[in-house]
Amino acid sequence: MNKEPFPVSFSILIREDDALFVAHCLELDIVATGPTLTEAKACIIDLIRAQLDYAFNNDNLDNLYHPAPREVWQEYYSCLHQEQERVRVSEEETLDRFVPPWIIANTCRAERKTVHG
Repeated sequence: MNKEPFPVSFSILIREDDALFVAHCLELDIVATGPTLTEAKACIIDLIRAQLDYAFNNDNLDNLYHPAPREVWQEYYSCLHQEQERVRVSEEETLDRFVPPWIIANTCRAERKTVHG
């Protein structure tokens, strides 16, 4: 019997807008940016970790999930290139402090959009 807790799964949409990559976690409706795809992805994973840590350690799970707008979900599901990654969240687990040790990041890179202002 596997005693490891189930991972928590999140959907992440990454798009390139001009010279900036924008990563959007759809379940939490949080956004991170970076000059490269790798940096934007690392930033959104760090934000997800922080949100999980805060929610679990402050007994605030009722306010953890706040879905992104419908059009963002539609863009995510129309995306062609998707990948899944298992990411370590927390090394420590005690009786008085629990944060899920893993998340599954389901990442989709959207087609490039150019913003003209």
